[in-house]
Amino acid sequence: MVDEDTEGTSLLDLGSDSVSREDLDDTRQKDPDAFTDKYRESVALDQVRGAVRQYGEDGISVSMIADLLEMSNETVRKHLETLCSLREVYKQKKNKQMYLYYPNGKPLHGLGTRRIESDDGDTIIEMQLAQGRREQLFVHVTEKRFSLLEGERTEGAVMFPLNKLDEFFAELDDLADEVDQE
Repeated sequence: MVDEDTEGTSLLDLGSDSVSREDLDDTRQKDPDAFTDKYRESVALDQVRGAVRQYGEDGISVSMIADLLEMSNETVRKHLETLCSLREVYKQKKNKQMYLYYPNGKPLHGLGTRRIESDDGDTIIEMQLAQGRREQLFVHVTEKRFSLLEGERTEGAVMFPLNKLDEFFAELDDLADEVDQE
């Protein structure tokens, strides 16, 4: 529940980017009670995200998260769909009626990792060599953000075959040339 001390605090100040500052300001001015609803939704989304990160390494089901967080299956499912669309979480079918959810951003068979951190330490690019099916090697690049409240948080990731690395850089060079010419 939001108390009087949080009146001037936005979710962005709390380290969450689920709701934009403009949305919060507009909503707070039009309907102060709606701010509480958006705040609750954002907190619930962050709780589901946290549960998958903490307990989903080997997969976690909707009902397990619902029990853990004392939420309805429907609410958990809704937040998991949002997290899947943001690619923070992915799901795999376990049987005809059940999916397991996993935190995105960590290959199952990582062989080695290197990191590049920005000067301010807020942005981290993590590169990992990973082994896929039939021993094919992949490059897994993850963009992460760091905050004191949440620690490292995966923002996005891309994975591509190692044997396409030269082609990737050639295309990237061509793209940079095209942009420079415009």
